Amino acid sequence: MASQSRNMPEQEHSIKVRSNELFIPDAPTETRVTRPFPDYLRETPAQPLSLGIKAILWILGIVVALLFVTALWRVVHRHGTHRSAHRPAVRSTWEPSKPAQRFANPSPAAFSA
Repeated sequence: MASQSRNMPEQEHSIKVRSNELFIPDAPTETRVTRPFPDYLRETPAQPLSLGIKAILWILGIVVALLFVTALWRVVHRHGTHRSAHRPAVRSTWEPSKPAQRFANPSPAAFSA
């Protein structure tokens, strides 16, 4: 404890020095005035898309739409496969020809006394 209280003034001094170093205001930088967005729009001419790009976008749109419709169809018809589980089970036509034979002595001859 004694060593901490003795070093306290040095720590406070170094903290104050570092805080001044951290918050030194930067030299003012050169700021340029920006133009409003409508000015940029007026200067930039609109260029229509080429026919090749339009065709590619249409094809991609059709593929995405087909995938979407397929996903919806699978969700709607998902329960169609589970309906067969609700049907009653088919009875088997196999019947045993003879009932199982029971032996009079259930223990094997090797264990008989």
